Amino acid sequence: MSKAVSTQALALLTQRVFSLEEIQRQLEAGKFPCTIEETGGGDVLRGKLPHDGPDVVIEVVASAWPDKIEPEQDLGPFTRSGALERACKFNMNWTNAAEVAHQHQGVILVRMVQPEGAASEKPTEVLAQLIAVAKVSRAIGTLPDVAGYFCPGGEIFVPIEVLDEILQASKVAGFPPLDLFANLRLSWLDDRWIIFETMGNTQLGMRDFEVYADSKQHDLNDIAAWLRRWSWQHLTAENALEDGTVTQGPGDASYDVLYADDALLAPKRSVIRLIAQDEAKMPEGLPARLRIDRA
Repeated sequence: MSKAVSTQALALLTQRVFSLEEIQRQLEAGKFPCTIEETGGGDVLRGKLPHDGPDVVIEVVASAWPDKIEPEQDLGPFTRSGALERACKFNMNWTNAAEVAHQHQGVILVRMVQPEGAASEKPTEVLAQLIAVAKVSRAIGTLPDVAGYFCPGGEIFVPIEVLDEILQASKVAGFPPLDLFANLRLSWLDDRWIIFETMGNTQLGMRDFEVYADSKQHDLNDIAAWLRRWSWQHLTAENALEDGTVTQGPGDASYDVLYADDALLAPKRSVIRLIAQDEAKMPEGLPARLRIDRA
C-alpha cells in the first residue's frame, strides 16, 4: 500500500485544547462523516472530501503553533518557520491579531492527504480541494473557543467569522476566495516606492507576485485588486504572463514582467516581478538587486 502524505494543511488556533470526540460530533452534525483512528503518532479524525475526493485528517495539537518548524513536524508541505509571526505582521485588518495568536493554547490541524506520488493536479483542481478543506474548517470553527483561522502556507490569520464571510462573498461574486489562501503584503522600500506581494500561491502550484511601484503615481488599493486578478489569471496556464514581456495593470500602467527564484522578502520562493515603468527614481541599489537596467 502506498504511503499517504499531507498535500495541503489549514489550521484553527484555539483558546483551549479540544477533544476529537467534540470535533467529530460537530462535523457529523454538519453532515461530514468522520471516524476516529489510531495512528502511530496518536488518534486522528478521518473523513473524505465530497465527490470521492481525497481524505481529510484532523489532528488536535495540545500546544501553541511553533515558531520554528522542525523537519519531523507534519504541519503541511508549504509551512515555514515564522509563518504565524509574519501572518500577524502583515495583517492589515485585524489589529489585535498578534495578541490573539500569543494567547492561543492549542491547534486543530486540518490536512488533506493523498497517496505518495499521486499525479500533479491543475491549479484550479487544487483550489477546489482547498476550498473544500476550508469548508470543513469552517464547520469546526463554529465551536466556542476557536480563536481564528490560520492558513500556514499562505501566512493568513483572520477571525473565524471572516472565513465564512469570504466564502460567502466568493460564492456571490463568482471569484475564487484567494483571500483565504494567499496573503497580500505591503512593504515600503523608501518614502515613495513600495513592494506589494502575494504570499501563498505556491500552494496552488503557481508563483507568487511582487509588484514594485511608486506610491505617488499608483493607487495601492488598485494594485491589491490587480494582484488577485493576476493570480486568478494564472490559474490557467494558457493565460499566464510571459517572462520578459510588458503587461498592463491598474490605470493602464505598464509593468515589466520578470520571473525570478529569489523573492525580495522572506520566505524564499519563486516569484513573478511586475515592475512599474515609472519616471520616479528607484531606491538606491534596487535595480541591481532586481537585475534590471533602471535609474
